[in-house]
Amino acid sequence: MSESKPDIAKIQKELLNVKHPELKKDIVSLGMVSKIEPTDDGVSIVLKTPNSDRRMQIGMEAQIRQVLSKIENTGKPKIKFEVDQNMKFDEGNRIRGVKKVIAIGSGKGGVGKSTVTSNLAAACVNAGFKVGIMDADIYGPSIGKMFGSSGRVPLKVEDDRIYPIEKGGIKIISFSFLVNEDQPVVWRGPMLGKAVEQFLYDVVWGELDFLFVDLPPGTGDVQLSLAQLIDLDGAILVTTPQQVALLDANRAAAMLNQVKIPILGIVENMSEFVCPKCGHSSAIFSEGGGDKMAKGLGVPKLGGVPINMEIMQSGESGLPLVLKDKDSAIAKAYANILANLQEEIKNWE
Repeated sequence: MSESKPDIAKIQKELLNVKHPELKKDIVSLGMVSKIEPTDDGVSIVLKTPNSDRRMQIGMEAQIRQVLSKIENTGKPKIKFEVDQNMKFDEGNRIRGVKKVIAIGSGKGGVGKSTVTSNLAAACVNAGFKVGIMDADIYGPSIGKMFGSSGRVPLKVEDDRIYPIEKGGIKIISFSFLVNEDQPVVWRGPMLGKAVEQFLYDVVWGELDFLFVDLPPGTGDVQLSLAQLIDLDGAILVTTPQQVALLDANRAAAMLNQVKIPILGIVENMSEFVCPKCGHSSAIFSEGGGDKMAKGLGVPKLGGVPINMEIMQSGESGLPLVLKDKDSAIAKAYANILANLQEEIKNWE
């Protein structure tokens, strides 16, 4: 008989690392762990499963024995599978604890998509929401810079789980944290997909009301991988009023429709320039483009954001303007966009 009993709480925690071979979710979240009990010579674990697929069971059993080997007093573990035909797995691809996952994309670069993502997340903080940002732009990540981090950042890693950094109440993960600032990234599609999967499921996001995914420009491998890996609650398209930006944004919209991701609305960035001296507004990038695009796609325009010196400077200072100046016209514009976004989410539920 073992002199000491195994630590059941520690076993429960370690079982979070055991993934179902097909669903790629841990067996605890799937509700498979029915019982964990100490025995005379170790520990007994009973797992519920909806069928008697022995191949699946062997795969999970091997993982369980591997994680238990790291824990004292588990001896010779007894692992038993009980078939419950009424048991059904939620096969949706969701992140545990994250309520809404929303992609923010554009058809082309240079429209201020990362600025919109950062400040919309900041508006969520101001409204009392828990929020995170996943920078999915592998080749040209810029979210880190928006929050004052350039190049490699030491991240906490524990039990093969990555902890995001937190700035201004926003949890952030970016590929830029893993490489030197001047280091080129030369990756093919499968490697991009794996990176996206790790950022989604191997990061300790905790409880979040919103996770915004800052997409790279265009309609490439990252967008397709994201559509396959997670059930997105929708996407926001960012455009500027110019005709060329609208054409590219419409291509992005076509791709989202093709992979059945609902478009929640349009944000028109740089809708007008506000003179810092006289306060006069000028439509330096044309006007009406966001409204035209929204009407053409049959989706709402969530709002327009003017461009001024403060918003441009905040992109270099490492703190989104909406956090820095909560009473600014920019902050009010993003608060309006967030309110409209919440209404549109309700319409899709």
